[in-house]
Amino acid sequence: MALILENIHCAACIWLIEHVLLKQEGVESVQVNYTTHRAYVHFDPQVIALSKVLHTIEQVGYHARIFDPKVHEKDAKKQHYRHYVALVVGIFSTMNVMWIAIANYAGYFSGMDASMGFKLNIASWILSSLTLFITGAGFLKGAFYGLKNGFFGMDLSVSLGALTTYIYSIYATFHAQEPYFESVSMIITLVFISKFLELKAKHRANALLDGLQDSLNVQVLLLREKEGGEIERCMMPPDQIQIGDRIEVLSGESVLLDGVLESAHAQVNTQIVNGEIAPLSLHANDPILSGYTNAGARFIYRVHTPFKQSFLSQMVQLVQKSFTQKPQIQLHADKLAHRFTQAVLGIALVSLLGWGFLGGVWERALVISVSVLIIACPCAFALATPIALVLGVNRAFKQGVLCKQAACLETLAKVTRVFVDKTGTLTMPSLQVQDYQVYADYNPHWLLSLITHNSHPISKGVGTWIQENLNAQASVPLESLAQEEGGLRGVIQGHVLLGGSVDYLRAQGVQIAQPEGSHFAYSVDGELKALFILHAPLKPDSLESVQALQKMGLEVEILSGDASAQARHIAQTLGITCHAPLSPHQKLTHVQDALARGEMVAMVGDGANDAPALAQSQVSLCMYEGHDLSLLHSDVILLDTSFKSVYNAFSIAKQAHSRVRQNLCISALYNALLIPCAVCGLVNPPLAALSMSLSSLLVVGNSFRK
Repeated sequence: MALILENIHCAACIWLIEHVLLKQEGVESVQVNYTTHRAYVHFDPQVIALSKVLHTIEQVGYHARIFDPKVHEKDAKKQHYRHYVALVVGIFSTMNVMWIAIANYAGYFSGMDASMGFKLNIASWILSSLTLFITGAGFLKGAFYGLKNGFFGMDLSVSLGALTTYIYSIYATFHAQEPYFESVSMIITLVFISKFLELKAKHRANALLDGLQDSLNVQVLLLREKEGGEIERCMMPPDQIQIGDRIEVLSGESVLLDGVLESAHAQVNTQIVNGEIAPLSLHANDPILSGYTNAGARFIYRVHTPFKQSFLSQMVQLVQKSFTQKPQIQLHADKLAHRFTQAVLGIALVSLLGWGFLGGVWERALVISVSVLIIACPCAFALATPIALVLGVNRAFKQGVLCKQAACLETLAKVTRVFVDKTGTLTMPSLQVQDYQVYADYNPHWLLSLITHNSHPISKGVGTWIQENLNAQASVPLESLAQEEGGLRGVIQGHVLLGGSVDYLRAQGVQIAQPEGSHFAYSVDGELKALFILHAPLKPDSLESVQALQKMGLEVEILSGDASAQARHIAQTLGITCHAPLSPHQKLTHVQDALARGEMVAMVGDGANDAPALAQSQVSLCMYEGHDLSLLHSDVILLDTSFKSVYNAFSIAKQAHSRVRQNLCISALYNALLIPCAVCGLVNPPLAALSMSLSSLLVVGNSFRK
């Protein structure tokens, strides 16, 4: 059963929901995805009803319902609006309460009237209340339900620090002491900003996933033979097609079911299956896979596999299953906060009882315990990871690296092995002329007129080369032009021009040998004129970037669906290992094997055939021009399609991870030095609040440091 969950804002929410559901009799397994907010719950309906599952989730503070993409889209927009309002309230209140704090501090030294100071404190109280109970409502609610179920997470840490400071500030306001309402707003607002950025990334991921499901619901053109031999054409959903049915695929359309070609010839784009740009020529009885796109004239094939068992459907299901198995990295920080919060509560209680019973002054004991809670406020600890990672995400974006979640930088920094797809990742996404052979004199203007309006990748590559090297223009009008199986036929001034694959020209009676690789042959009136050999060359910065990754200590390997010798030649040029040719499942197997060996794995790709491996790897990177299936299941999208952006992603991740470790050390050192001082009564609440703010500023300042 697929459920959609609301009010999730951290990994501790995931842990709490899974932990509570698994305690219920009849619930077999629970997988909650932090990015999509979807829960996959397997339960025995004979033991536990669905209503009981939903009620159990409600009891821990989260709303759950059966997943419906149309309803979910509306709810997601409402949730985004609520978060946006909460963010605006937090920023507005924090900015204004800080201005009031400045006025208060200035008045302290200039002799401000006591009544005026009291009025300013009341204004600060109101503003900080807005931040705490509107912007911080999610943290407070999470802390309450966490306590109710015995879990001390980051929500409790943030809420405890903010509430303690808030309550003390109210006390200080009415006892002529210095309140610290600005600290309340700062704690809540800064943490909420990082959560808001994550929400935007998750909303985009949900939209892509729903769009992927919709793309499988297009109709196909079914051919039915009526009595008398007449053929009837009708549009049908792919899931209603039976084995043995005949399907017609028009030019530019995609194949949605696996089958066998009935037409004599077909030319298809296989990039979604194997990532290769060069089209594939098929002949009668050759197998056809769902995911192919017709790159030539219309053709007919016979279905031999049900829609749900087709190649593309199985790939989508595989990706969805793998996507639910993403590691919950942030949960480790929440467990640490759980122990830290327990320890602080214990220290505060011991301080209260110790000073109360031994010192006999309960008022002083209360002040000391409050000082302990304030000085040990986990604000710096809570900000140590998210602020550094969010700033890392911003730095990455400026260099063309878009991270869907800030937490993926932490994983990226720990990677030991990088699997890389070849085509479009290490090599250029378009085909270019590598070799050029002339067999007879010809007019390049005629050839360019023949291919200039054709969208085929090979035609584009040849056309670009002719314009750049032969200074030709498509200036001669064609008398006729036809796109046929494997090529183009045109007539200029009574001469017949043929351009296309070697097989196509041979079928038209042109004498030509069979070269290796992607090729384009050209003839006039049956005489071979020229032959163009094309390939996808390495990107200019691939070699340098691969070497830089190796210097970082990363093992880099190629996983390619390319069956040609070019893949291994590229691997030799780069000095890395190549595994080819591989199917999407075989790529996935390589990733799973590395994971089984305990390695931290990153996958870099751009094709739909890379999607299963991208989804299963601990962190995945995809070129911006990649297929939607790969973009959906990538943690990092490379807006700059040069391979240097891969190196930039790892470099920024390691720097951000270093900042996180430094921030945690600052927070730990701060607590180790000042908590004992507070316990000994050497720090009063105002000084504790000031030092707490300074520790937060140190952490934030270190995160901003270049």
